[in-house]
Amino acid sequence: MFAALTAGCAVEPLVKTRVEIPATAAVKWDAYKEIILTNFWQEKEAKDFDLNKALIEYLRNEIAPQIKGKLSSTTITWETAEMVNNKEAWKQVVPQPRDRLILTGKAQFTQDLRKALLAKDRRSIDDGPFAPEKAWSERMAFTFKIEFFLINPESGEILLRKDFLEAQDYENSKEPAEFAFSDLMQRIKLKLFRLFFGSERNQERYLLRR
Repeated sequence: MFAALTAGCAVEPLVKTRVEIPATAAVKWDAYKEIILTNFWQEKEAKDFDLNKALIEYLRNEIAPQIKGKLSSTTITWETAEMVNNKEAWKQVVPQPRDRLILTGKAQFTQDLRKALLAKDRRSIDDGPFAPEKAWSERMAFTFKIEFFLINPESGEILLRKDFLEAQDYENSKEPAEFAFSDLMQRIKLKLFRLFFGSERNQERYLLRR
């Protein structure tokens, strides 16, 4: 009797699989004839790295295959970060604003050299028989904070806004900012494009095997 109950209550094995979950695009891109990229507001420019140039080039290359309309760029003068809420200012950016969309934002890209002591007790380094050649370990830390705005130049209104924060440490203390930007921007792109274009997302699911 016990054996029969055990067999009847046995849990069927689970199979882990990955499925693509479709998402709905937040913007109807086909409704716009042209998307205009502008330079981003920076409270403080990155040292020895042209963030705006890298951003515009990256976004132009990645967005162009996703839309049917024209993709262009222009340079604007940011007086303050609050200009993003100035509707009249955005109305002046595009000569023919109808059926156009502005993609702009605020960005901050920072790098910081961090040092860490390799041992908790300093004496074990100074006096120990197996003291490491370098008592300190150096790493380059990059932080990328960015906020995107989609603005209707006809009304000056913000249609969509989304912010991201990514960070990465590198053991190479001389890691080029260009490489760090590429790594961090790739992470941001995956999340941004899911929102913008409804990119499919892979998720794990468990299925009962029969």
